[in-house]
Amino acid sequence: MTPRVELHPASIKHIKKGHPWITSDRFSDKFPKNSFFVACRLDDVNFVVMINDPTHPTVKARVWKIDPKSSIEKKDFAYELVGRLTQSFEIREAQDFSRENYYLVFGEADFLPGLFIQKLGGEILIQFYADFWHHFEKDIVKFIQRKFTKNNIWVQKRNKSQEKEFYCATNKGLKELSFNLIEYGVKYHIELNKFYDTGIYTDMSAIREKLIPEFADKDILNLYSYTGAYSLCAMKNGAKSVTSVDLSGKYLDWLDKNIALNADLEANKSIHTRIDSSAIKAIDTMIKDGKTFDFIICDPPSASSDGKKKTSAIDSYKEIIPKLSKILNKGGKAIVFLNTHSITRKSFEDKIKNYIGTEKLSITGAMKLTGDCPSLKGFVEGDYLKGLMLLKK
Repeated sequence: MTPRVELHPASIKHIKKGHPWITSDRFSDKFPKNSFFVACRLDDVNFVVMINDPTHPTVKARVWKIDPKSSIEKKDFAYELVGRLTQSFEIREAQDFSRENYYLVFGEADFLPGLFIQKLGGEILIQFYADFWHHFEKDIVKFIQRKFTKNNIWVQKRNKSQEKEFYCATNKGLKELSFNLIEYGVKYHIELNKFYDTGIYTDMSAIREKLIPEFADKDILNLYSYTGAYSLCAMKNGAKSVTSVDLSGKYLDWLDKNIALNADLEANKSIHTRIDSSAIKAIDTMIKDGKTFDFIICDPPSASSDGKKKTSAIDSYKEIIPKLSKILNKGGKAIVFLNTHSITRKSFEDKIKNYIGTEKLSITGAMKLTGDCPSLKGFVEGDYLKGLMLLKK
């Protein structure tokens, strides 16, 4: 029998509104540690059946279904799992992607909580954000093998400490893999199991496509550039000049390698400048030198360090926003991103408005996850990627 548990009244209220998480509280901390599933009565008719995740530091259970039955067996769950995977894959098959990287499953939004699956060129990457999924790894791999008979299937456990827990489920002898994929006509070098991340953020791919019209004949600045996806996209789509700033020389070397992969970009690489520096230091130098730009991309990591102090992305904007105003041409645009579920979209916008203060900047639009990365109504944490477009008056 599926163990019956009690939920905090607030959790029941949120579940009824569509929220799929049960976080740590005095109720969930009492959930059994050795059961795959737990259930709780929601109302006179229905129960909520949840996948149990006692090892997660904050999310203790995730909603699987609301149903008149209060129990679920492992075999029934496996059957329902295949049905949801099938539906998620079919939705992606119906979409026309101009890229070789996209999500086949996007967690809670596809009603597969804590499970994400990416197609990266000829490789499939399964990412577990809940330890629960390891119990059904064979079922997931078997399903993918039927769909993608010639592809390697990799598994990664995602964790807050960003430790590498990565392996190839279909070829145990394959420890690491380097390969290239194409996104919107640009080749990217990808590394599996060499670093915590792969070299490209697929969840931002649809946003990059939306920004393509902004790049032609513009001087572009890409702050916190990582391996340069926005820089490469801008170069590919007619930018006059592109400047990439990152504190990590390793990632900027990776960006140089990406440029070299593309014959047209390599032939025009003189328009690209790399700056190995913290964003603040680089901007201060630009202000001093009178350097300005037509379009700026700013996507700081959720938490970063310049070697002397640690700052959160939202706090860093207090210093960055007034400086961006000084290096942005009149009529120019800057898009500022925040990548965390701990701050709501409204709070982000309110903070940016406050940081703008008397600067000649205005918010003219917003961007969010889209395309193969859908949102789930009632799940604010799923809306983790937030972008605001700023215009210099």
